Amino acid sequence: MPGFALVTGASDRIGRSLAFTLAYLGYDILLHYNSSEEKAWDTRRRIKSLGRECLLCQADFKDEAETAQLITGFGHEKPIEILVNNASDFRESDIHTEGAGLLDHHFAINFRAPYILTKSFVKTYGKGLIVNILDTKVTGNETKHLDYLISKKALEAFTHISALQLGPDIRVNGIAPGIILPPEGKPESYIEELAEGIPLQRVGDLENLSQALRFLVQNTFVTGQVIFVDGGEHLQ
Repeated sequence: MPGFALVTGASDRIGRSLAFTLAYLGYDILLHYNSSEEKAWDTRRRIKSLGRECLLCQADFKDEAETAQLITGFGHEKPIEILVNNASDFRESDIHTEGAGLLDHHFAINFRAPYILTKSFVKTYGKGLIVNILDTKVTGNETKHLDYLISKKALEAFTHISALQLGPDIRVNGIAPGIILPPEGKPESYIEELAEGIPLQRVGDLENLSQALRFLVQNTFVTGQVIFVDGGEHLQ
């Protein structure tokens, strides 16, 4: 019987959808959130209605000790079998943005936290599956989100390096979403206009990401891969 799956940033949006996917596959869920407690409780209620256990785990990823405790700091009878590093932040910046504060911020959440959780997962359990949620933009260099993109590029590189170092007992893969959801505060029309410029000329949906996650869970001969769920955007 499956054990736990830890999904970071799972109270809403992509993380919540991925948590539901794993619950449907039979996994109990460790649902990480930072500040969205009300949404986390609602997601927990919905997961438990599926007949799965769901434990809430609050942690601020700018705090290294809190981050590491997600793997080792709760009592449970079953192991964590899957780690999904989904939590991230997304803010505009460019080469003229003053100082390195945004770089430190994005690296703490988007790269350092997955790095710490991966090492803790390896040390504690020694086998399983890790899935890192990336971004289709990691293949390019043109961006209005410089510090965010650098952190995601680092996570992509870490996905490949850790897959090589952790086989055969731990598989590590990535999913790189494209135009799926509008950024917070933006209308659906914002991404519909963007989608006109990609090969498939349409917006994707959360089920497309769920299909990619199911594939990575069920195909045990896949490691070190990044699945681009982006309508061909990464080809441009």
